[in-house]
Parts: sequence; structure tokens; C-alpha cells
Amino acid sequence: MFWLGRLFAASADGFAARANAAKGAGSRIDAIDFWRGFALLTIFIDHAPDNVLQYVTIRNICFSDAAELFVFLSGVSVALAYGTRFFRGERAAAVKAVLRRAFTLYWVQMLISLLIIALFAAAADYFDNDDLIDDDDRSFILDEPLTAIPAMLALVHQLVVVNILPLYVVLLLLAPALFMLARRNDWLMLSASAALYAGARVFDLNLPSWPLEDSWFFNPLAWQLIFAIGLFVGRRARSGGIGYDPRLYSACLAVVVAAAIVSSDGFGLAHGLSHALTPVLDHTKTGLGLARLVNFLALAYVIAHSGLTARIRLTPIFAPLALMGRHSLPVFSTGSVLAALGEVIVETRAAEFSHRLALGGMIAVAGILVHYLIARLLAARRAAQPRPVLTVLQWRRAH
Repeated sequence: MFWLGRLFAASADGFAARANAAKGAGSRIDAIDFWRGFALLTIFIDHAPDNVLQYVTIRNICFSDAAELFVFLSGVSVALAYGTRFFRGERAAAVKAVLRRAFTLYWVQMLISLLIIALFAAAADYFDNDDLIDDDDRSFILDEPLTAIPAMLALVHQLVVVNILPLYVVLLLLAPALFMLARRNDWLMLSASAALYAGARVFDLNLPSWPLEDSWFFNPLAWQLIFAIGLFVGRRARSGGIGYDPRLYSACLAVVVAAAIVSSDGFGLAHGLSHALTPVLDHTKTGLGLARLVNFLALAYVIAHSGLTARIRLTPIFAPLALMGRHSLPVFSTGSVLAALGEVIVETRAAEFSHRLALGGMIAVAGILVHYLIARLLAARRAAQPRPVLTVLQWRRAH
């Protein structure tokens, strides 16, 4: 446990040091935007119909995937956006802002869920293809809307393709409590979060689904730990950290390499290796298995101290991904709907193509371009809006 706590702190401090070095004159940290954009595109590619790009996403060489990165960066962003105000004494304003953000995510979740179910229902009727609504979560909404719609509004019935935003809503509602603990001591916050995680794992605690007997795919009682670690990082993202530890870096690199070997079946040389070992390594996604958590933290520490982000910043892909990460909510919403639309296209038009993966690949590439265009349009719209003039009082507060 001491080594794991050390990894928490070092990963946080290493990430913070690199993010601080990458920070420009503005208030945003472009490295965070870039990796958030990377996570959003990865989530879209993994959720889109079978395509060749899915073979090169991080889940092929890691126990973790983009979900851990998304939740971690959400914690970092919440600490930067709201924690700063909370810890400088504007607690009521910060909590209100967090609750407003949670409500925004809630209605976006409702909107995209209804859009997706309407898309599947319309396509199933038009193409006479019941396979599009054959899943339990979809068919239940269409068969019993008077029960299903209230369940969706209560977040206890979720579509598979959009089940991470409800997790984020719960984590935002939990954020003020984590802020209160961090106000006393950051390690107290992490200890309380780790205790809740341990309790959820040991006693198999999760939020229930209703009326279908199940539980949340992303267990908030477990996933709040990686969110809390993100808060821990965000608290240090503008002030640097303890620096590079060669022994810990070597240990993390060993974890990353070992995970890559197991996840990829020895890079194709040891067929069945991953299926044999991942159950032993506590690889569950619903409960944020310990192997997933440690692998992600090790990978974050290695990337932070390898200079990878600085090198990518010199390439043409950095700015587009950072732009998408800067507009994360509309980009994520776009990706969710596009993944559903892609499924409709594949289910109704796959017979016209000789290679299903190629069709999925075209859908994925087209979706990536749409993500970027949406981000460009939002950025242009924001740039065209007149900026408010600061009053003297506001200027003094800001400075």
C-alpha cells in the first residue's frame, strides 16, 4: 500500500510538473486539453462499429483504456475550474458552479439518450430491422416508455453507448465533499476515497439499475478514486511537483511493459496469454480493477516524465486534439450520436460492402473529421463573440 500511495503522489507530481511547464500565458493548460481530446477520440473509435482503428487504441496494450483517462482528467479539470475558487474562500460560489455543471451534464445525457433511442427506433422501422432495437436497454424503452423514461430521468436506466456521463454527474455531486476533505489535507481526501473504493470492492457495493435488475456499468463508488486522484493532481497542476524519481520511473516502466505484453498476447506471440492472466489480475472495468488503476497511474507517470507530450506538441496532431479537448462536452455528445449512427449504417448497409472492418474504418475516419469540424465551429463562434469589459472591481479581484 505504501508503494501504491507513492505512485499516486509521484504520478500526480510528475504530471503537474509537465503540465505546468506546458502552460502558456492563458489560464488553460493545453496538455490537459490535448489528452482529453485524445481520450474523446479513443472512446469514439472504441464505441464505433468494428473498424481497423480499434486495433491501435490503447486498450490493446494496456489493462486500462480511455475511460480512466477521461475520469482522471475530469478530476483535474474540476480542481482547476472550481477547486481554485473553493480553496481561496469562495466556497458557496464554487459549489454552485459545480452543481450547475452537473445539471448541464444531466440534461445533455437526457438529450443524447433520447436522440439515440429515437435514431434506433426510426431506423428499425424504416429498414424493417429489429436487430437495431434488440438490446434489452433499448427494447425496454420502446416497450414500456412510461416506466423507462422516468428511470432514464433518474439515471437508473442507461443506454450502453452513453453510460459514462451519469458517472461524471455523480462524481461532480461528490466533488464538494472531496473539496472539504482536501481543505483539511489532500492525503485525508485520498485516504477517504481509497477507503470508499476498498469498501465498494470488498462488499460488492454499487448503485442499482431499475427496473431492469442490474447495476451501473461504471460503479461510481469505485471510480470516484481515480477522480479523486485527478483532484489531487489538479491541486498541483500550476505549481509543479517533487520531480523525477528514477527508481519509481523504472518500476512504472516495468508495469507498462508487462501490461503491454499481457494485453497484446505477447505482441501476438503468446496466444491466450491475456485471457489466462487478466482474471487473476483484477481487471474488471465496472469496479475499476486494481490492475487497471495501477497500470493507468504507471502509464501516466511514464508519459509525464518521458517528454512525450512536448514531442507531440511539435506535430500537426496536437492542435486539433487540444481543440477537441477544449470543447469536450459537445465533442463527446457528437461522438456518442455518431457511434450510434455508425451502428445503424453497418447493420443496414454492411451487405453492400465486401469488408465490414473497412466500412467501420470509413465511418470512424468520417466521425473523427466531424469531431474536428464541430470543435472548429465552436471555437470560431466563441472567437466571434464580443468579450465583456471588466469593471474596475472585477479587474482588481482578478489581479
